[in-house]
Amino acid sequence: MKAVISSVYPYLFLFFCFILPLDKYATAAPNLILIALIVLFPFVIKRRHLLKLKSIPFIILGSLILMVLFNSIIFNEFQEDIPIIRKVLSSFLIIVLFLPLENTKKILKAIIISVLFCMVTSLINIYGFYISEGAFNFASGAHIDDVLVVDRLYLGFLCLMSIVASVGLIGKNYKDINKWYLANIVICILFVLLISSRIVIVILISLFFLKIFYSSNKKKYLFLFFGVLITFSSALFLNKNLSERFFYTQSSGSNKSYIELFKAWEPRVVIWECNYNIFHNENSIITGLGFYNTKDLLLECYDKQIEDPEKRNYFINSNFNPHNQFFDFFLSSGLIPGFLFVSLLFYLLSNYRHSFFKLSLGVSIFIFAFIECFFQRQLGASIFALIFILIVFQISPNDQSEVKIHEKN
Repeated sequence: MKAVISSVYPYLFLFFCFILPLDKYATAAPNLILIALIVLFPFVIKRRHLLKLKSIPFIILGSLILMVLFNSIIFNEFQEDIPIIRKVLSSFLIIVLFLPLENTKKILKAIIISVLFCMVTSLINIYGFYISEGAFNFASGAHIDDVLVVDRLYLGFLCLMSIVASVGLIGKNYKDINKWYLANIVICILFVLLISSRIVIVILISLFFLKIFYSSNKKKYLFLFFGVLITFSSALFLNKNLSERFFYTQSSGSNKSYIELFKAWEPRVVIWECNYNIFHNENSIITGLGFYNTKDLLLECYDKQIEDPEKRNYFINSNFNPHNQFFDFFLSSGLIPGFLFVSLLFYLLSNYRHSFFKLSLGVSIFIFAFIECFFQRQLGASIFALIFILIVFQISPNDQSEVKIHEKN
């Protein structure tokens, strides 16, 4: 019986990774799979697996979660904060459930297949939208997230994870399957440009320059640099939605500077200013204000700060959270959880910096944390858990295929 469970458990975890982005179509499925994994976990876990919990990244993450719980129970409204705390706990749970599997090669493949499925489904929906509307207007509007499998921000980030997963699987030795991983990279990049996911484009460009910086053969990447530049410029020219999202050309205020348009059209300008005002004015920053109390304070700030009635109603009705995971922890849970979160990310970046694959994941989640509170969404918490797993664990036992950033190309 135990042998059967041991053989089933890895595939169940892989299925969880595959179905994770599809909760719009199978809402309860990820939670049901997690329950099944929890039930089977005692039959597959061994003492040597649990010893990994003594490593530094696990200690920092565990301390972060304990401090979030402590501050919420002692100083804040725990009952109101439970929905978000549950997501933070689920992230740690996913990591613990992975412990018996130890290596991540099949996880990478599951991510690639899942994202491909998401892209195909979204393309079918986009085609249906284009046929019904007679136009491809993807610069802004609520219809965008209805057409895509998941929100544009998260679908773009999943594509980014698929790209980095392909890089990790390619390794440094040529294999026939590498051409398929390269094809996946190209497809994901083109899809990101199609849906105009700005932050993912910025992250991809950042990772490309990071690769150039660390490469010992920089001339090799000079040609690729011009290729990337031409591809991005062509996309801006051909994709009106992308140019509108980067340059705010949908605005009627053509006489305004780019900075003025950015301030007028980018919601995070107002949100981050309110974050700063709350951080500066409130007296409970050491112990935190609570996740939902922070949202209430943000709503008050939107009401006072935004003069345009239509824009003010939009912000209040949208109930925008801090849109910055660093601010979210500092404001909602206090200084210690905030510093623990920063310490965790910096540890992952510094300790695994010699692997371009792992460093790419660390840089990606670090930049993502600046523009999104991913722990306030179940998908976001799960994505963080998977990135933590992919960074901390090996691709495969005694694996030599991880892309090293200091090696000669």
